[in-house]
Amino acid sequence: MARLRFRVEGEGPKVVLLNGIFQRLESWDPVVPLLKAYTLLRYDMRGQGESETPEGPYTPEVHAQDLLTLLGELGWEETTLVGLSNGGIVAVQAALLAPKRFRSLILCCTTPYLDAALRAKVEGWLHALRAGGTPLRLRVALPWVFGARFLNQHPELLTEEGLALLVAQAPEEKAQERLLLGFLALEDLRPRLPHLHLPALVLYGEEDLLFPRPYAEALAKGLGARLKALPTGHAAPLEDPAAFAQAVREFLEEVYA
Repeated sequence: MARLRFRVEGEGPKVVLLNGIFQRLESWDPVVPLLKAYTLLRYDMRGQGESETPEGPYTPEVHAQDLLTLLGELGWEETTLVGLSNGGIVAVQAALLAPKRFRSLILCCTTPYLDAALRAKVEGWLHALRAGGTPLRLRVALPWVFGARFLNQHPELLTEEGLALLVAQAPEEKAQERLLLGFLALEDLRPRLPHLHLPALVLYGEEDLLFPRPYAEALAKGLGARLKALPTGHAAPLEDPAAFAQAVREFLEEVYA
């Protein structure tokens, strides 16, 4: 396992927060105060934040094995996984590898498969990264990552100053490429989903252009999961942390009742 930076806080049932593809554990800062009834583990996956950046690519299965190793070292069992975007894929992959280790799944703005449309979007990010580094990759990605409502409320994200802040938070460019190549290696998980018998909630953003509702519907159908919309784009926990946290709390209250 790569050396992973992680943070544990709070008291109560154990919940793991899994980052989106280029996020750091700090991206959950707006949500953590809203989930005070739980012990929360958040961490930088390999290639993210301050975790190690070994040779890649970083496929969902590689990330899932890292997670299982980390949970084993911490002695965590009966855990709920809350995954955003690529983190949701990692959560599903980990549950498929070790279903008895987990209590439930909350999967937000994610997908169980790649199709031509989604591959084209993400390969566009990869080409932008190779052509113009992180600044160009961000220019290309921002309209896919954030909903129209959020971008219109925060036009400063599109300024040079706003982009500079995002560049500073991004992984190094070699790590970004390994993360993207790993995502693009995703196998179709839909045939395996019915074998998982865990309570699951699937959330999607009404303005999510990257992974719109049909991907969430496929995931919910395969898992027999509840499906719920959020008034956001793809980065739901950042765009509307209150709505995201409320959906998570309501589901967890049922799971741990």
